Amino acid sequence: MKRTILSIALFSATMFAHPLFAQTAEGVPATNSSVALSDPASDFRAIVRAVRNNDLAALVRAAIPASKYQEMESAYELHRSKPQSDQERARFEEQWSKFIASDAVDQWMAHIEPKLVEARPKLAGALLMGFGGLQIAVASDDNGLSASQREQLEAMIPGVQRWAGATDFLSSISMRQAASFITDAARSTGIRSIEDFRNLSLQQAFAKANPFLLAGKQSLSLYGLNVNQILDSLQVEVLSVQGNAARIKTTITVFDAPISAEHEMELVEGHWYGKAAVVDWQKNRHTTNKKVEAKS
Repeated sequence: MKRTILSIALFSATMFAHPLFAQTAEGVPATNSSVALSDPASDFRAIVRAVRNNDLAALVRAAIPASKYQEMESAYELHRSKPQSDQERARFEEQWSKFIASDAVDQWMAHIEPKLVEARPKLAGALLMGFGGLQIAVASDDNGLSASQREQLEAMIPGVQRWAGATDFLSSISMRQAASFITDAARSTGIRSIEDFRNLSLQQAFAKANPFLLAGKQSLSLYGLNVNQILDSLQVEVLSVQGNAARIKTTITVFDAPISAEHEMELVEGHWYGKAAVVDWQKNRHTTNKKVEAKS
C-alpha cells in the first residue's frame, strides 16, 4: 500500500497524458505539411472518440497501422480455424461461467469479502504511509522526473489526498456493484459456449467486448474516478512536424492539477503513432522474420 497512491498518481498522469488518449488544440501549423497524409491531432481525436464511445474496434483500428490490424485479423482467423479439444472447451466454459452464472457475483464476493475484512483495520495506516511515500518519491532526486513534472505532481498531491480520504476502497457495497457491472457486461454478449465465441469475426468479437469498456468505467466511477471527464480534459499541442517525425505536448487534469508531457511521434502508413510503439513493432517484426527464416 506504500506505493499505491504514487502508482495511481503516476498511472493517471502518464496513461491519460499519453498521446494514445490525447485531444487536440486547434490551429497549430505543421512545419512540413506536404509529407503528412494526416495530422497528429486528427489521429488523437479518433482514439479519444473511440474510448469515449466504448468502441474497442475503432480504438484498435485507430491505435495501430492497417497492416498490423491485418496481421492481427489473420492470426485470429488462423486460431479460430483450428479444432478445439474437449479439454479446451471445458476449460473455456468453466472460466466463462464465473462471469455469466446466475450467482456469479455471490461467488466473487465470497472470495473477496474475507480479504476486505482483513484489510480494513490496516487501511488508515496504509494511507498515511502512502501519502508519505508519495511525497518522498516526488521529492526524490532519482525519480527521473523533470523539474516541471515534479512541480505538477506536487500540485496534484492535495487532490490525491482529498480523493483517497473521501473514498472507501474496501467497501463491500462498491465491490459488489463493480462485480455486477462486469458480470452484466459478460451476460450482455450473449456468449454461452466456446462455439458462440468461435463463430465471431474479429470485428464482431471486438463489438462483444464493448460492454466491458463501459463496465470498467462504471466500476472506476464507484471509487471517484470519472474516466470520461478525465478524457474530456485532455489537450494536445503539436510542437513540430518534420517529415515522418512529430513532437507533441499533452496536458491532462488529474486530481485538480494539470499534468503535461512531451512525446515523439512517427508517421506510419499515413497515420501518426508513438515512436516507442513503432520501434516495438519493428523489433517484433524483425524477431518474427528471423524465426520464420530459421524454420525454413
